[in-house]
Parts: sequence; structure tokens; C-alpha cells
Amino acid sequence: MAFDASVTPHTGRGADVGAALGLLFLEALALLLIFGLWVLSGFNLDPGRTVKADPLSGYLVAAGGVGAVAVVASAIASRSGAVVTVWTQCFIAAIVAAGLFGGMAVQQHEDKLNQPAPVFTGEVGCRSGGDNSECADTGG
Repeated sequence: MAFDASVTPHTGRGADVGAALGLLFLEALALLLIFGLWVLSGFNLDPGRTVKADPLSGYLVAAGGVGAVAVVASAIASRSGAVVTVWTQCFIAAIVAAGLFGGMAVQQHEDKLNQPAPVFTGEVGCRSGGDNSECADTGG
């Protein structure tokens, strides 16, 4: 029996919708777990202790992994003709990508807020390191 290249694989609509819903459920559960762990990292019941949430970067890497799985699933579904699964996986990948960019922006903003202010030593502007008459702030 010879291989017929004109026949393309096609998934039944029921299996396509089932796979799409199953993958959506698993990916939403994974993203909810990742986000929940980040929220819980800053949760504390002791009113005398202040706890900051973990940096977002590690959790963003995990969410990026979920997005990568969605892209791979979309490619596999495309090869098998599962149109509904392709669209839902592309949608999840776009949502995860938007979340990654937004999360990176939030983390960079947090990092800027947590940097200490520069310390003024009073010697800024001195030309030669001699006495104070040579410093710009004293008029010398």
C-alpha cells in the first residue's frame, strides 16, 4: 500500500472542542496556581511581622513555560487540523505574553522604588580635593 499525500489528517469537531476545553482548563489551573503561590508568598497572619511578596520574576518564568506549552500545543493541533484548539491555544499564548510584559513592567517599577536614594557627601563639585574654597557650592 502506497502513501497518499493528498489525504490530510482532520480531527473530528467533538474531539477538537474537547481537547481545546481540556487544555484551557489545565492551563488556567496552572496559571492560577502560579499566581496563587505568588500571592501567598506575601501573605502573613502575624500582625507584628511585615512580609513582602517574592519577586515576580521567578513566577513570570513559570507562566512563560505555560505560554510555551500553549504554542507547542497550537502547532500540534494545527498539524492535525484541530481549528478550535489552534485558536484557543493562540489566545492563551497571547494572554500569557501580555501578562509577561505587564509583569516585567511591574517588577521593573518595584525595583526602581526599592533602590536606595543616593547619599550626598557634601564634597560634590570640588575641583582638586583641597580646602573648601575650591568647592563649587562655596563659591570658590
